[in-house]
This record gives sequence, structure tokens and C-alpha cells, in this order.
Amino acid sequence: MKLTIAVIICFMASHLIFSQTFKEVKTAQDVIDNYIEAVGGKSALEEVKTIRMKGSIEGMGQGASLNIFFSNDYFYLEISSAMFQMKQAADYNNKKGWSVFGSSTKDMTSQELAKSKKNIESALWQYVLNPEKFGIKYEMLQNEKVNGNDVYVIDFKTDDSVVSTNYYDTKTFMKLRQVSGSDDSEYSDIREVGSSKVKMPYAIKNQSGDVVFSEIKLNEKFDKKLLKKPEKQ
Repeated sequence: MKLTIAVIICFMASHLIFSQTFKEVKTAQDVIDNYIEAVGGKSALEEVKTIRMKGSIEGMGQGASLNIFFSNDYFYLEISSAMFQMKQAADYNNKKGWSVFGSSTKDMTSQELAKSKKNIESALWQYVLNPEKFGIKYEMLQNEKVNGNDVYVIDFKTDDSVVSTNYYDTKTFMKLRQVSGSDDSEYSDIREVGSSKVKMPYAIKNQSGDVVFSEIKLNEKFDKKLLKKPEKQ
């Protein structure tokens, strides 16, 4: 009997932890509000200031290790394989950035910096937490399917320009796909990062390759030495 009661209590606790109450969807804003709730809630997302990710990427017939760090202020990317090495860094406050591919080093253009900054803003949930600040408006399109899952389709727009088109599962409200210009990414293996309550995808599939993250950490201090541009070889 004690065992049965313990099992029931565990089941109830598990149900309380994992069940979420979403609002009825009538507008695009309802979908966004449910998405925010699904991935941890507004308060938890606002506490995330930096994200560090380590993993691997399979593409172009070979595998490579992947190391990424980003915040509203900085971005650093390193991809290494037996065949090549690529690095990229950006200091958004000072509007500087550079990239290295093999033995070639070049400065990032203002357009490249702007695009990188927009990617970071989106990755840090700024377009759902502070849409007015960035002039973002939402428009709901016809529902579609992503890998067999019914999804709400939402355009993120500024004036008449579409920033991205996002696809949210109609049951879990997790974002399963995002299309931004020529970039088309699908997300899976979405789970909580440590004990943060924040949920993020640990697998991303796009035209560059299949990315699998082995480690994601939030709010770690960034080593500014990584921003120093390597000497040209």
C-alpha cells in the first residue's frame, strides 16, 4: 500500500511539473505568449544574459567541433575539424568584428555585423520579450506541418519586411522551425538547460549541416581575449 501511495504521489508531482496551462489561441500574440510559457516563462528568459554552447556539426562530408558564445554585447564562434578551422568574433558595442577561415583573416562588414546582431537578438528571445523595442509585429498565417507535427505559422515583421517565419507546435508551443532569408533551421531534442527552467533545442538541422550540442550553459562570464583579431598569416 505504501508503495502504491508513493507511486501515485510521484505521478502527481510529475504531472504538476510537466503540465502547462496555455491560453486559447485566437491571435498571433496568443501563440507567442504560449511559446514564452513553454520555454520557461518571461522571468526565466529575461535572466539569461549569456549563452555558451559546445557540440559538433556534421556537414560537407565531415564532422567538426563547435564552440559558441554569445550575449547582447559579444559573439564568438569556433569550428574545428581535421580539414579546416573557422573562427568569428564580434564586439557589438564597438561595432567591430572579424572572421578567420584557414589562413585568411578579414574584418566583418557593417552589414555582416548587423546581420549577426539580429541573429543574437532573436536567439536571446528579444523579439518575443521586447517586440516594441525592435519594431516587431506578428502576423498569423495558415497552419502547416513540420515533420508531421501541426504548427502555427507566425511571421515576425518590421513595417512590411519579414524578419523571420517561425513554426510553433500546436500542442507544446515549442518552436520547431525558423526561416530567415536563406537560412532555414529545424529544431529538436528540446529540453531544460540545467536547472534554469529555460528550454532550448540541443539539435538543429539546416543547410550548413546537422548540429548537436553536448553542453549548453547560461550566464557564464565571457573571456574578452577571444575578441582579439588574430595576426594575418
